Parts: sequence; structure tokens; C-alpha cells
Amino acid sequence: MSTVEAVAVAPARRPSPRPAPRPAPASRPDHLRVVAPSERLRARRRLTPATGVLLTAVLFATLFLVAIAHTVLVQGQVRLDELDAKLSVEQARYQELRTEVAEMESPSRVVAAAEALGMVSPQDLVYLQPPASEPSTTATTPPAGSGEDASDLASGADNTWGVMKPLLETHAP
Repeated sequence: MSTVEAVAVAPARRPSPRPAPRPAPASRPDHLRVVAPSERLRARRRLTPATGVLLTAVLFATLFLVAIAHTVLVQGQVRLDELDAKLSVEQARYQELRTEVAEMESPSRVVAAAEALGMVSPQDLVYLQPPASEPSTTATTPPAGSGEDASDLASGADNTWGVMKPLLETHAP
């Protein structure tokens, strides 16, 4: 051989058709695991006939109570609708009565009713005006036996109330 040493060439590696095996995970007691079909059947609890009857009875009782509550609500709504209708009728009647009162209080109706009772309109209207004098701030007491009361003297020095009072008094027939 020559001074050149022969170098061994390793053949190139081809990828293997199988993946490399993974290392096994550390075992943990709370980790998920595969359950065999025979274990699944044992673990699954079946509904007993008594439990099924009980659940059905609870379901029907619940539905019955819901139906009763709905009936009570509907009856209350019917009552509210009736009251609302009565309220509308009474509000309309109230408005009609207010209109009737306003018509009856109108001056033209009052005059017509007065004429129907035999009253007549005066030929000459006289409006009474109070005197333009200042009212007295001090009231004097009338002398004993004079026949005047304190209200006659309170109107002022000119004593117009004493003159007007007999005209305003009504005499019973």
C-alpha cells in the first residue's frame, strides 16, 4: 500500500420507514389512560326502572306547576285588561260630565234659565263702586245705645257702609 492510507467511507444512512421509538413517559397516577371495553361496561351505571319512574314523575310535576303558574298569570292579565277597559270608559264619562258642567255654567244658559223662571233683565244697570277714600286704620267703638256696630265705623270717617248696609240686606217675605 501506499503512503496514502485508505479511508473507510461509511455508507450514507437512509431514513428508516418507521419512526424512532419514543421514550416511555414517567408514570403518573392521575394521568389519562386507555380503558378496555370490558371495563367501560362495568363502570357505566344503568338507569333503574324506579329511578326512571321517579324522574318522569318529577318532570310531570314540574310541568304541571308551570302550567298552574301560567294560568294564574293569564287570569291576572285578564283582570287587568278589564280594569283598563273600565278606566277608559270612566275617563270618557268624566270628560263628558266636565263638558256638561261647563255648558251648564255658561252665562247664556244661566240667563236662559233665569228668564224661564220669570226673571227679567233690568232696564238700567247700576254698578256699585266703593268710595275712593282711604280705609281707617283705627276702629272706634260706638257709643252705647247708638245702634251702630264696630263694622259700621271701620269703613271710614264718612260712614258710607252705614248707608249701603240697609240696601244690601235682604228681607224675608
